[in-house]
Amino acid sequence: MPEDFVAWNDRWGAPFGRNFWWARDARKALTRVGLGQSDLAIRVGGPFCVQGNSNTREVEYPWAYFESRLEPGLEVVELGGALAGFQFVLSKQGCHVMNVDPGEEDQAYWELAIRLDDDTMARLNRLFRTDVVLVGSTLAQARLASNSVDRVISISTIEHILPSHLPDLGKEIGRVLRPGGLCVLTIDMFLDLQPFTDKLENPYGRNIDVRALVDATGLELVMGDRSELLGFDDCDPNGILRNLGEFYMGYGYPVCAQALVLAKP
Repeated sequence: MPEDFVAWNDRWGAPFGRNFWWARDARKALTRVGLGQSDLAIRVGGPFCVQGNSNTREVEYPWAYFESRLEPGLEVVELGGALAGFQFVLSKQGCHVMNVDPGEEDQAYWELAIRLDDDTMARLNRLFRTDVVLVGSTLAQARLASNSVDRVISISTIEHILPSHLPDLGKEIGRVLRPGGLCVLTIDMFLDLQPFTDKLENPYGRNIDVRALVDATGLELVMGDRSELLGFDDCDPNGILRNLGEFYMGYGYPVCAQALVLAKP
């Protein structure tokens, strides 16, 4: 783990909430007395304590942060941000952040079991002193103006989208980005699914054709190893498995994260 990634995670309490002894003890004490969902508990835990996470986010979040080359005033869209803490970190850096996420009707968001809605977002913005805007729709339904966004960021969300919807998503990403804008993506690679096995889907998603998505955007791949991105001609599934010891893997499930950056000329 690069030292700057470790420092970033320590600063923001990513990906599971602040892990300092006082924060852990305080959250446990508040939970015991029935205040585990209180404003105080959220303040103590920080922006990453609200929603459960995979350990692979230990790498994904700081990687995406540094590769996004953020500056105050940038217009940033996070796709599928749900109630994860990354959007609030982006806002605290002075970016204008829009979380475009249609949500799920039957799902509250894990650790604090609170719903993704305007009231929750207003509460979290108040607690974290941020101003993230929630748009409860798909990117196409959001009807953003063409060439209006500086960054589109998505952290391990795209593998949950139906393959039939990905071409339209790609076109929309390419449309809304300004020239010179970046699309920063991490996409789960499940080692128990095709092309590594004959299974198509697991409870967490499916492996997608990353090249098809990139082609649909019309953007240039400026960072990402084609030999490790599914769908590219150079992709080598056997090579990925041979070198598995070099990759950061999920603790509880055979998954790695594909990381790529696209740029609009």
